[in-house]
Amino acid sequence: MKRTIQTICAVALTALMASCGGEKTYKVDGMLDDAQFEGKQVYLVNGRDVVDSALVTDGAFSFKGKVGEPWIGTLYAIGETTQVQQDLIVEAGNIIVDLLTEHIGGTAMNDSLQLFLAEDGDSELEDEMATYIEQYYMAQSAAERAVAEHKYDSVEAIATTHTYDRALAYYGDHRDNILGAYAMGVLCGTDRMTYSQLVELLSDAPEVVKNYKPVSSKLAQLKALDETSAGKHYTDIEGINGKLSDLIDGKLALVDFYASWCGPCRAEIRDNLVPLWAKYESKGLVIVGLNVWERGDAEARKAAHEKVMADLGITYPQLVDSTRTATDTYGVMSIPQIMLIAPDGTILARDLRGAAIEEAIVKALN
Repeated sequence: MKRTIQTICAVALTALMASCGGEKTYKVDGMLDDAQFEGKQVYLVNGRDVVDSALVTDGAFSFKGKVGEPWIGTLYAIGETTQVQQDLIVEAGNIIVDLLTEHIGGTAMNDSLQLFLAEDGDSELEDEMATYIEQYYMAQSAAERAVAEHKYDSVEAIATTHTYDRALAYYGDHRDNILGAYAMGVLCGTDRMTYSQLVELLSDAPEVVKNYKPVSSKLAQLKALDETSAGKHYTDIEGINGKLSDLIDGKLALVDFYASWCGPCRAEIRDNLVPLWAKYESKGLVIVGLNVWERGDAEARKAAHEKVMADLGITYPQLVDSTRTATDTYGVMSIPQIMLIAPDGTILARDLRGAAIEEAIVKALN
């Protein structure tokens, strides 16, 4: 009888362990010692899904839960005047986080991730880029905006190269685990890779890297970019008020992906597109404003679109696509995105800005 009871207990224990799926406990002890966050919620997010929330009390908060395979999470909180956030690896153990100093640790993977993040060293470059962004929005002329944008792009290129090189090295050291997925996500965020380069990098990557959402999303975006690059035939778009093909087939067409709230979009429209429409409409050019990212409900989007047309004196044809179908199709991650399409439907150029827009038009007309 005793042996039978022991056998039953052993079987029950085995079943219990199996049902737990090897899950262990993680605990996050966090600090957020700033009065504006007292009594506010800190959220633990996996991708776009909120996993848990905790109240800040006496400058501290905590989370506790079960975890199987480690995953990449983000903690964020919104205070009275600012927002803070921090990436971390949710893994078994006691994880320590200070959201004000952006410090993480306490477990092996978070200690490693902290070293990687601490090596950034780009704060001076970020401050310099912030200065040029301010100069861009304070500029009183198109020439001043162009200068500020050029300076920003130059500094950003340096910062991007630094980040890319560090992330690539870190990926090489951790490619077989979730830290490798994090590093690949950073690489994808630099916008330094082509579709073929990313495909090659992922060719022998483990599933934990390939399935990480920022990586798989970037792969899809780069594929769309490749399929709609210069030299390829444009892909038609159906907006809520017609099709792109109805407006451009058989014509030299300049297509502008924009939104009413986008400062650089408004600057391009005011400084370049409206004048170019007046100058080249009679010579066979059609300009199509493709409104892609308006905010709010249908009524709010309609009102915003009508207002920007009135404010900037837009009279050229418009196509409204608030579902992001167009941006997904063309791999657009930022606006404005201005492209020139030949009468036969071939994309002649993408990412046109400033004086390069008219140069491309003149070249096509000649």
